Amino acid sequence: MNLKEHIIKEFGSEPAQKFYIEKAEEGLWPPEEILIKKYFKKKSSILDIGCGTGRTTIPLFKKGYKVTGIDLTPEMIKNAKKIVNSKNLKVNYLLGDATNLKLKDNSFDNALFSNNGWTQIPGKENRIKALKEVNRILKPKGLFIFTTHIRKIKGYFWFWVWQWVKIRLFKPLKLSIDEEEWGDRFFKRESSSSFPYKEKQYIHIPNVEEVKKQIAQSGFNLVYYLTSPLPSN
Repeated sequence: MNLKEHIIKEFGSEPAQKFYIEKAEEGLWPPEEILIKKYFKKKSSILDIGCGTGRTTIPLFKKGYKVTGIDLTPEMIKNAKKIVNSKNLKVNYLLGDATNLKLKDNSFDNALFSNNGWTQIPGKENRIKALKEVNRILKPKGLFIFTTHIRKIKGYFWFWVWQWVKIRLFKPLKLSIDEEEWGDRFFKRESSSSFPYKEKQYIHIPNVEEVKKQIAQSGFNLVYYLTSPLPSN
């Protein structure tokens, strides 16, 4: 099983779906509210990438945005549709891959990739493809908001030493490791969940310069970034 298939299986599993069905009721987080209010014009169109079961899509729709949710995992879209149907909301959901969006050029005013979803795309080239695809479907002067973990050494020194050993020593020797590239990490699902997960979660943890370089490579202009938590007010 390749890494992409692993991710679809992980997020499509019954425990993950139970967890994300509950998460759908959380709504936008305070930092998301701040950035969306600041950068997205009212009643504009938004592509909500990695929408899951609708945690961000539903409140955006209720705020009057013309929002379309898209996700790679069939079970996410299936349950997202069930949730909006139960609420009598007419939200558009699509099954799709962020690295190959089946959408027209210049078709959205804004795009959102929340909750570090962009770094759950395996492979540097695929993450750049996703950025280029988002740039393609955005209208001129369109805006894109996304989040990512940032690599830190302080407090994680031995973790990164072990990652270095696996990538630089084990991988060239063709020993079996889960990681495909430097910065990949596998960990158990959210400990706060009451549902036990069988699958490990994958995420890529880049450094700031890596992200900025890939933003530029994709044709975007970086308007604003923050490497610490955004104040909630």
